[in-house]
Amino acid sequence: MKDILVVLTGGTIGSRIRGQWVDVNDTSAYTLIELYRETYGQKEHFQVVQPFSILSENMSPQMWEKLGGFLWNIAYEKYEGVILAHGSDTLTYTSALLGMLLAHVPVPVVLTASNYPLGEEGSNGLVNFRSAVELIGTRLLKGVFTVYQNNKGENNVYLASRITEADAYLDQFGSFGGPVFGRMEKGTFHWNNARINPSLPHIMKEKKRIADICPRFEKQVLMIRPYPGLDYDTVDLSGKPGAVLHYLYHSATACTQGQRYSAVNFVKRCRRGGIPVYMASCKDARGRNYVTAGEMMEAGAIPMENISPEAAYAKLMLFYNLGLEDIPERINQPIFYENLGKC
Repeated sequence: MKDILVVLTGGTIGSRIRGQWVDVNDTSAYTLIELYRETYGQKEHFQVVQPFSILSENMSPQMWEKLGGFLWNIAYEKYEGVILAHGSDTLTYTSALLGMLLAHVPVPVVLTASNYPLGEEGSNGLVNFRSAVELIGTRLLKGVFTVYQNNKGENNVYLASRITEADAYLDQFGSFGGPVFGRMEKGTFHWNNARINPSLPHIMKEKKRIADICPRFEKQVLMIRPYPGLDYDTVDLSGKPGAVLHYLYHSATACTQGQRYSAVNFVKRCRRGGIPVYMASCKDARGRNYVTAGEMMEAGAIPMENISPEAAYAKLMLFYNLGLEDIPERINQPIFYENLGKC
């Protein structure tokens, strides 16, 4: 069996408790491997690297550039698979980004995290890591996935492009569209035969690289979410982002009344400044929509269909920093299952 490459980046799974604070250091991340050996033995062979160590709330486009560049240049044929240990706060954003950036890789790349520091009562970090190892060992998948045990003890396997942010009370992640991709149970992967999930043969099909080079994240994407009273006049566009992502209410709507509160006026302001605006998530941009959504599209907003906020943001970051042409025409073409079909 080939080695499994373990990429440590910090986060809670690589943290220790110091008094009342949880923080990372350069050595605590390796505790994961030590605990795994103590618990499960020496059967698997790991090669361990640590390109950086941060709490994931401090993740930035510059750190994505560093991580992406490192992962882009791995000789994947040398490994059985890759495990990326990451913090949970921005796990879903990094998952979405890597799901599309590394859709072409010939082995599974599995992201995982931990709810509490390793060794603390209730921590699922070691179990999550074990699930990642076992998922790679099945040799059933290639591409990018995220594994995380929920509060019911279910070891969920998510498509990296569909996992959604954990809630702030129970720390439970979701899957865009509802069903998870599958689960690990006693070393066996159980695929979820839901309508929106790709089949295992489709997962194993060869996929094209998104680009010939890994992007440098120099252009920023401004992300906005609606709420009652959002005052668009307070949104500063002086930094001139490469694009704006305006995520919408679940009905694909936003406020279009009132001078300061109108998304339509905001779209027009962006367009005058040469900043494209994307609106997501739209169930069917060419079908029946609320009049407010229609007004935004008439003002020039470009719809992104059936996509999570994390995946929409990551996709725009990739496209605009790769300098791709015809982005509005390509934005709804799936790279790694991030765009779901119609309901």
